[in-house]
Amino acid sequence: MAEDKWIYMGKALIKTTTETYLSAFQNQLKGEVQGDAYTLGLYATDASVYQMTPKVVITPKDEEDVLNALKIAREHKLNVLPRGGGTSLAGQTVGDALVLDFSRHMNQVIELNVEEKWVRVQPGMVRDELNAFLKPHGLHFAPDPATSSRANVGGMIGNNSSGTKSILYGKTVDHVLGLKVALADGQVLELDEKSPEEIGKLLQMNTREGRLYKRFSELIHQHHEEIDVRFPKVMRRVGGYNLDEFPLNQNWNLGKLLCGSEGTLGVSLECKINLEALPAYKSVCVVHFAEVLEAITAVEPMLAFRPAAVEILDRTVLNLSRENLTTKRACHFLEGDAAAILIVEFYSDNFEDVMERPRQMIKMLEEKKLGYAYPLFPEGKEYEDVWLIRKKGLGLMLGLKGEAKPLPFIEDSGIPIEVLPEYIERVLKLCEENETPVAMYAHASVGVIHVRPILDLRKEVEIERFKAISEGTFEMVQEYGGSWSGEHGDGLVRSFYNERYFGSELYQVFKEIKTLFDPENRMNPGKIVDSPPIDQNLRCGAAYKDREPDTMYQYRKDESFGSAVHMCTGVGECRKMLGGTMCPSFKATRNEEHSTRGRANALRLAMSGQLEEGLESERLQEVMDLCLSCKACKSECPSNVDMAKLKSEVRQVYLDKKGLNLRDRLIRDSAKASQRFSGFIAPLINLLQRSYLFRWLMEAMGGFDKRRVLPEYARQTFASWFRSRERKDTGDLGKVVLFVDTYLNYHEPNIGKAATQLLEDCGYKVLLADVGCCQRPRISNGFLREAKEAGGSMAAKLKSFMDQGLNVLVCEPSCASAMVDDLPDLLDDETLASQLSSQVKMIDVFLAEEKRKGRLKVNIRPKDKSLLHGHCHQKAMFGTASMKSLSPELTEIPSGCCGMAGSFGYEKEHYDISEKIGSEILFPTVKENPDKQIIACGVSCRHQLEHFTQTHALHWVEAVEVEK
Repeated sequence: MAEDKWIYMGKALIKTTTETYLSAFQNQLKGEVQGDAYTLGLYATDASVYQMTPKVVITPKDEEDVLNALKIAREHKLNVLPRGGGTSLAGQTVGDALVLDFSRHMNQVIELNVEEKWVRVQPGMVRDELNAFLKPHGLHFAPDPATSSRANVGGMIGNNSSGTKSILYGKTVDHVLGLKVALADGQVLELDEKSPEEIGKLLQMNTREGRLYKRFSELIHQHHEEIDVRFPKVMRRVGGYNLDEFPLNQNWNLGKLLCGSEGTLGVSLECKINLEALPAYKSVCVVHFAEVLEAITAVEPMLAFRPAAVEILDRTVLNLSRENLTTKRACHFLEGDAAAILIVEFYSDNFEDVMERPRQMIKMLEEKKLGYAYPLFPEGKEYEDVWLIRKKGLGLMLGLKGEAKPLPFIEDSGIPIEVLPEYIERVLKLCEENETPVAMYAHASVGVIHVRPILDLRKEVEIERFKAISEGTFEMVQEYGGSWSGEHGDGLVRSFYNERYFGSELYQVFKEIKTLFDPENRMNPGKIVDSPPIDQNLRCGAAYKDREPDTMYQYRKDESFGSAVHMCTGVGECRKMLGGTMCPSFKATRNEEHSTRGRANALRLAMSGQLEEGLESERLQEVMDLCLSCKACKSECPSNVDMAKLKSEVRQVYLDKKGLNLRDRLIRDSAKASQRFSGFIAPLINLLQRSYLFRWLMEAMGGFDKRRVLPEYARQTFASWFRSRERKDTGDLGKVVLFVDTYLNYHEPNIGKAATQLLEDCGYKVLLADVGCCQRPRISNGFLREAKEAGGSMAAKLKSFMDQGLNVLVCEPSCASAMVDDLPDLLDDETLASQLSSQVKMIDVFLAEEKRKGRLKVNIRPKDKSLLHGHCHQKAMFGTASMKSLSPELTEIPSGCCGMAGSFGYEKEHYDISEKIGSEILFPTVKENPDKQIIACGVSCRHQLEHFTQTHALHWVEAVEVEK
């Protein structure tokens, strides 16, 4: 891996001027400076339909870095684009500019005042991380966009974000107390609330700040009548510059002008924001409707019951939720085939009130014959499940399979509630006339329903529909007195309409304000004013072509390798730092390149010929290198992007061109080595592996870190033990097949013995499937050709069991995922593939199913007080709920990846990051609980824990016993 701080001079960057400014940034800044084609490509897109390649990407370490970067940018006449999480849906965060990414380093709390309820933070502070910090104080930063797990506060201010609770808490502008801002010319301003007397003094000062206040004051007073007439009277309005914050207020806070300015006026260095008290009690009612327009009609009467939020999800989102690996587990509250649901949330300081108001609302709806089901949940698991579906809704929509996607371009209008049903009906009719289906979700309570036309902008006819639907919708918004930008901002997709929307007089005021703050027009130009037409700078326009590679996987569900790559839409769920497993390497580095989104963007650019050498590129291998193949993205990404699969495919392409080194061969043939070195020779091999000389040689020749000791081999294999033991004739519950995986057989036969004992104690007759390796090491490391051949042979041997209707039970999660998910898509035989997917099961999942069916009568209890760490593949593909349902006493550690990931943690270049990933939550928790037995079903997890915490973890089958 290249160091974080480097400059890559590729063929695309050979101009002397480019080299000069890159060198200047490198020499004068402490943060990372990147100008290679890959990094620029990763920052060329966000979650919108646009793509613009930046000049250079800088992740500043501190304020000094920002000011120095602005100075060098002035000298080289570079545009400047401040950026946070890069989740913009309107194209605000792409541009031909120097990108300042604040999310990696400038993400700290500076000052908290609990008594006065405010906090000062750096712009890269993530909203949910801030609220986790504030929770012990009973406070929170209230705006809550769907991307709150990765949305930066600076970005929320730049975009004037709001979210689901805006009916209660308003928009971000309502919470901005002050900003420390750097202008493009280097001037630093403290923009906070100032009294008329303070403003009067500033107006007399012949300074940059004084002249700015003087001219701004003149503009407000000259145009206050036009401001009153032209600005929409709906609460959800974020278009243009926030001039309507000033005419009726004596005290002025120019920080509120910067809020929603999309980085076009200056760069936020520090943000002082207002905080709200956390509600004592919450509840949510899910109202089901047979028709979409019926749901929208129900919104207005609901508002009388003072909800904190009313959110709509349509059938498209609900069906996608039922398919997504993460959200389908939370869909239990859905009743019937609803055309739409309204999620209605209530807050209160009184529990009786928070339940009574929704009950009264339900009574009203029943009387009006609106809706057909009304499940109500207080705060708890069901409540969280409801909001999980809502939070994932955006990504689920964007990840719709196929070339056409629900696109964000008309979705942001804010419409008066009383005309909302009529407006939506007309918009749907407009889309129908343009032969375009739609999906919709979002904030019905404030008239912002995100209608997403489903289009493929790689087709010229679809681009024309894109423009026609945008134009028709814009005219309706003006007719109804609505806001063209309700929360997602202007960006590249709506700025083009601002002169028509606000009128020429106010538009000229906008342009003068832009010039007042940014005379050289270098701050994120092309947004809010002087924007290009909406069909320019498209990420995938009519000229876009993918170069589909010859693949080993069938891509039966995704349709093709290219379609699988395009499932990533840029919403950035993989950038979250709290909860879940995705994405382990990003959590460790906060580097965009190491996020699932970053890798998907690199694949898309390489596949479409926008990067040299395409999928065979050495640099692409660097981008993919820190992917641990954990499969967390397959479930946690709302679009189910399976980066582990894509990495394997690209690795195969690379190996076909470059060939294999010694380490590649050792990993490819690891299952053969296990078979060769177990048995009577095992003690000698184990002794040799522990020696320093052997470990030194393995590092020097194979690249395996000498601090690691390779797994020990068993003196007697599990299969040998099973064949030689005295069989039990019991089996009242029938036969099951136990899969003999490589590690269970040749390294840890004690797990196989415990699994056999457990199954027999439960009442099953155990048959052995000693049929060969599941091919996980080969699959995860790109040896797909060999995996397909050997895996096909293994599956054919399993077929005799599966043809009898028997379940094949697996102890190792990574083996189970290979057999259930990867191999079926490698095999040509679809029938055999289907059998693997349906009849191979994790042992705990099978037993939990049997318990639910009432067949399993016994109880399965932990032998000791235990903590559970879930293997990544286990959590992604199967979940840990089965173990916890069978053994409710288990407490799960809220850990992500352990950091080992098969061979990854053994490799010298990955040792440190492997440790860092595990040190986030897992290692400290284990060390803090020395009296607890640690359960870890993954062999990699057990080895990682042994190495870094000296803790001997057990597989679940070893740690439990049957109570009859």
